[in-house]
Amino acid sequence: MTERDLERILHQTVQDVHLSDEARRRIRLSAKEERPVRMKKFVAIALALVLMLTTTAAVAAELGLFDFLQKTMGQTVLPGANELVQTDVAQGETDAVIYTIKQAVYDGKSVSLLVEMKAKDDKTLLMGPAWMLEEPIRHYQYSTVGIDPNDDRTIAEYAADNDYIRFVEPSLAFVGYGWSGMEEWVDNTLTVLYSFPAEGDTITIPIEYCSCEHSATERSNFQRVPDSITLKAITKPLWEVSSNESFDAPGFGVQVDSVSITGTVVQSYWTINYTVTDVETAFNLGWNFNLLSMDKEYLPRGVLGGGGSDLPTEIGQQLTYTGTFAATEQPPTELMILLRNWDDHSLNNYFPVTLK
Repeated sequence: MTERDLERILHQTVQDVHLSDEARRRIRLSAKEERPVRMKKFVAIALALVLMLTTTAAVAAELGLFDFLQKTMGQTVLPGANELVQTDVAQGETDAVIYTIKQAVYDGKSVSLLVEMKAKDDKTLLMGPAWMLEEPIRHYQYSTVGIDPNDDRTIAEYAADNDYIRFVEPSLAFVGYGWSGMEEWVDNTLTVLYSFPAEGDTITIPIEYCSCEHSATERSNFQRVPDSITLKAITKPLWEVSSNESFDAPGFGVQVDSVSITGTVVQSYWTINYTVTDVETAFNLGWNFNLLSMDKEYLPRGVLGGGGSDLPTEIGQQLTYTGTFAATEQPPTELMILLRNWDDHSLNNYFPVTLK
């Protein structure tokens, strides 16, 4: 995946984002190993980057999950959302780290987990994803609190000055789920908000508590400790609307078949069903779907659960494209579907739909 790919996604995921030189450097760092990636993973990576770039000085460990979202992303939820919050969900450990899943929210469409990670001893420095010992610690100010943005010390030098002698990167893995996350490092406590799509009245999620030791040249002693959590969807959808209007989009190699939207107190989830009419065009042309108002204005974004689509492989293949927008008490009755090319924004197809 290239820097250009990620910038395309960022442009589509958050309007009016202007990347600083430092942000571009972080994108290049995250994209240094290129490999084929499914579109849904593109969206997850973009969401993770957007979350990191918009992080404020809020301390996640001192906030509830929804407070954390409000302060960092500006996302609001509807009354009743706090009733979905499950606390003290689980705890686990590896040889070096203690993990506490402090809060979980499951609305029947997506899961969000607020996880606190602490080192077992005061000689171990916890490191966020993609931290490198030779990098100045100020390069990670997007995810750290209490670090001087002008501090030119490398992470290794910072560690030596604070009597840390071991370096560990902790994380959670969710077996069978793609996820996005936002981390906040404060006084050697790492708090991460994980989010991913999930459906059902009750779900059991296999998880693994992971830790990996770092040195100046390599990562080693990777440890995984298995566990699982079971969550129940406490609420039912507030509303559901759909449209079966169909539209041809030959310039994109697809046909739009239908759209459906489900609203909860947390956010709104949409699905566009489409059929592949030209595999080569649909596969090679960088494009995505979105939902707009009838004035062609972007809807307020939801940030939990992610979205995306599988890549087309054959003519006649029926696929779904998913996304989210902010919670609303009443469902929309009319919307515009936007089908946009990443490279040429003049190649836009707008399809008005009436929802019932």
